[in-house]
Parts: sequence; C-alpha cells; structure tokens
Amino acid sequence: MNSKFDLYAQKYQSIIDNSLGVFGQKHDFFVKEKVGVLIESFKEVGNIKKLNVLDVGCGIGLYHGGVSKAVNALYGVDVSQESLDIAILNNPEVSYETYDGIKLPFPDSMFDCVYAICVLHHVPKERWQKFISEMNRVVRPGGQLLVIEHNPINPATQWIVRSCELDDDAVLLLPWRLNQLFKRVGIEMLKVRYTLFTPFSHKFFRKVDNLLCRIPFGAQYLVKGRKSYEQKVKWGN
Repeated sequence: MNSKFDLYAQKYQSIIDNSLGVFGQKHDFFVKEKVGVLIESFKEVGNIKKLNVLDVGCGIGLYHGGVSKAVNALYGVDVSQESLDIAILNNPEVSYETYDGIKLPFPDSMFDCVYAICVLHHVPKERWQKFISEMNRVVRPGGQLLVIEHNPINPATQWIVRSCELDDDAVLLLPWRLNQLFKRVGIEMLKVRYTLFTPFSHKFFRKVDNLLCRIPFGAQYLVKGRKSYEQKVKWGN
C-alpha cells in the first residue's frame, strides 16, 4: 500500500525537528517524554517484563529503543513500507509488519497493551471508530489500550500542526471524542492525562508537568483504558 509517509520517511526526523525548533527542543526530548508515559502506564497491567505490546502506526520506530528494552516483546505496524525499512534497521529486536490501515494483521487478543501515538489525526474521520475497534480486537481482555494525540485546545499545538507539512491532512480530536470512541467498543476505566505543558527537560519542569496532568491545556494528551473481561465471549464468537 502506498502512503504519503513513504515520501517523508528519510527526512521525517528533520521535518519534526524543524517544526519544534522554535521551542528550543529536538524531537528526542518529546520522544523520551512519551516513552516515560507509556512505560508508566504499562506497569498498571502487570509485570512489564512479561508484556507483549503493539505500536499501531509506528512509523520509523522512534519510540522503540526505549519501549523494547522495558517489555517482553514489541511489535510495530505501519502503512508505510519505507518507514518500516528504517525502523527495522534501527530496531532489529522489534517485530514489524505492514498493514492496509484497516485490519491489523494479528489474531484476536494477542497483546497485553496496544498503543498509537499521534496517528489517529491522520486517519480519515469516518474510519476513526474502525481504527479503535481493531486496536480493541487484538488486545486481550484485561489488557490496555492507549492513544496519545495532539490537544487542539493548546495554541502551541495548533501552531505546530499548521506549520508542519506532515500534518497537512490532520484532523485533531478532543479527548471527549476519543473517550467516546473507546466506550463504544467496551473499554473500561478510562483515564485522560495531559502532558507537555512545558518544553523543558529540567526535572523541576517535568515535576510541574506531572502536577498539571489533569488540567486540559497540555500540548498533548493520553487516553487509556482496559478491555473488559466480558468482551472475551463477544470476540470469541
């Protein structure tokens, strides 16, 4: 399947760095921050060293160096083969698959945790529910779904999205909308956490970010929840 991200794969990192440069940080800072949020969430599921995890829309695998070291097994899927070729070179310990953007190439209930980072705003709006449904299908009952997205309430986020050529098709969604998509597939214990209130790496500012995590003005947000055990019967039919 051809993807516009095939065209950007080789220069993806530099495009993002240029967009974020006005804030004085390279993309590596934001990657590290999100990896920390993911790992903290994974620990809620069980022994993190035993978890099998899937990254939907993984791109060139920027987050995988940190995540793969923490979990039992990490898988990544993307519609862009060019991006996956780079990911495979940089992260040989991760298992990668291409997919058609509609059906994930895995059986039901295969993973303990499934996540997507800043992917949904590239998916056509009419396919949002199917995207979440597929994530839900491949996570086990009791497993965790996590989606990190840009927060359209934040002015800095709006500016970055408008100025980044990768986001020319972006349709940002509010957390309540994502919550709604989760609820429709039976995800329980929904939580929203707001992140990146400040773009500074000093531990003081990271503590401030943690303290503000419930205030809906961070540059990004995380919605997470647990797949209900009752879905075992539904997906088994």
